[in-house]
Amino acid sequence: MYALTLAGTPISIGANEAVHQQRLLDAEAEADERQQEFHLDIFCDAKSKKTDQVHGTIVVLKNGQVRLWPQDPKTKCPIPGPDGEDAPHPFTGFYLPFPSSEIAHRPMPAAPVLGLVSTVPYIPSSPTPSSPSPSTSDTEPTQTGTRKPKLNYIFTSPTTRKLHYGPRSAAKSNKVGPWDWTDDEQGLTLDGAECFVAVEEERGGFGWAVYWDREDDCLKEMGIGRERRVLRCSLERRVVDERVGGLGEG
Repeated sequence: MYALTLAGTPISIGANEAVHQQRLLDAEAEADERQQEFHLDIFCDAKSKKTDQVHGTIVVLKNGQVRLWPQDPKTKCPIPGPDGEDAPHPFTGFYLPFPSSEIAHRPMPAAPVLGLVSTVPYIPSSPTPSSPSPSTSDTEPTQTGTRKPKLNYIFTSPTTRKLHYGPRSAAKSNKVGPWDWTDDEQGLTLDGAECFVAVEEERGGFGWAVYWDREDDCLKEMGIGRERRVLRCSLERRVVDERVGGLGEG
């Protein structure tokens, strides 16, 4: 029995050390500076006659997609749509580790896959006789009875490389990270690189979407770059001055 106990000791020590290292990695990923809210502005210096439609725009969330939108130079907020519709919801989020339990074959210890989350657009549901006031699908009640914004993960489709937003259940079957920032903590990276492009899906200045250009070839290998205008761009963090209410994961 004594020999068996000694033989098992290194395994126990190794397991404890792995748990300790995992906690350190988790703490680093959840550091306060990574959970500071920010908006995303676009920097683009591509040599194109349409660069002005991309450079200086703001990242917004619209119809499940991550898109670019002109912003008011004074307020730095998205402007109303071309047909007078309300301005879309600006990306307003931060870094948040994606649950390791939902990522297959993760070794231990391993750095958490750093995800990117944002508050989502307000979408009121139709009122019912038992609920005269519109409810929202993107908020959740708190213990105080108030509502706090719900968060969605930003992810990219493995087949199209287009950026989307959605709840964890929808995001986990796609590429959810690792997201991070550049050395100056200004630009966003995915898989360690700033390989993002703006793709013109519709003409008129309001039809640009954000894609992940993993091969850094303006999506030519994907076929998109041969059919549509694609401009390289950077997603630049603009820290939100004040937190407004609590945020809850979706």
